[in-house]
Amino acid sequence: MIAAVAVTLVLATSSNKQPGADDKEPATFTLKGTLYVAQCTSSGYGDLLPGAQVEVKDQSGEVLGVGTVQISDAVANRRSGEVLDPNAVCTRMFSVANVPTGRKMYGVHIGNNNRGVIWKPEAEAKQGFELSIGS
Repeated sequence: MIAAVAVTLVLATSSNKQPGADDKEPATFTLKGTLYVAQCTSSGYGDLLPGAQVEVKDQSGEVLGVGTVQISDAVANRRSGEVLDPNAVCTRMFSVANVPTGRKMYGVHIGNNNRGVIWKPEAEAKQGFELSIGS
């Protein structure tokens, strides 16, 4: 009887899993988005090129995570020698991993300080951002 109690106690304390842990939302998520840049060969959008920093902030302005704009198909095609229409819209992707949950608002800022922050509540932020610039 004592051995059975000792075995049960060891098994119960060796697990890191809390009861009902599968039912809880994760403490972080990956914020994803798409950035559409009109006339992507224009020099006016140099701060939005692949590699540009993406900041995710909460309603108080605290930076929750940082990522980068990823290379687009259009830029990849131009590098391989394909001629790019100067009026083409470039599609660029971004993601920021390990963004904490539980904030009221999430803002995304890309590019220089003249560019604004686009805000969404948590449920919408988890669905992703779709941003565009230019005409």
